Amino acid sequence: MEQVLHTLGIEPGIILVNMAGFVVLVLLLRKFAFGPIGEILAQREREIEANLEEAERARQMALADKRRIEQELGTLDARGREIVSRAESEAEQRREEIIQRANEQRRQIVEEGERAVGLAADDARRQLRAEMAQIAVEVSKRALREALDEERQAALLDAFIAEVERIAARESRADGQ
Repeated sequence: MEQVLHTLGIEPGIILVNMAGFVVLVLLLRKFAFGPIGEILAQREREIEANLEEAERARQMALADKRRIEQELGTLDARGREIVSRAESEAEQRREEIIQRANEQRRQIVEEGERAVGLAADDARRQLRAEMAQIAVEVSKRALREALDEERQAALLDAFIAEVERIAARESRADGQ
């Protein structure tokens, strides 16, 4: 076999030296290159994992903050609706109170007007009675002063009735206004 290797131009000693050099090179690389590189890669992996964990914590905190904000917004929205509802209710209540006060004032004004009309009508009736009494007294005075005959009595009585009707018509017009 040695001849076959020699014929091919391969020297077994050089192969052994190359192999020994390769093993020494691998051992040296392992000790001086692969160890620190592996350590750097492991450290980098730990940093990446720590960053990922930190990012996950930040994401969880952001989700918690988002849920809290949404809950606060819901609470504020409900509170806003409650305030609007309360304001509408108070406005409706005030409207009813104003309507009730206006109706009460209207009723009082109508009652006062009716009382005033009633007093005016009573006053007009008293005046009518007073005037009728005065006319009756005047007619009686005239009748006593003059010697009355039947014709004269009928004329005086007709005048008295006409005067009473005139006063009544005037009073009914005053009541109508």
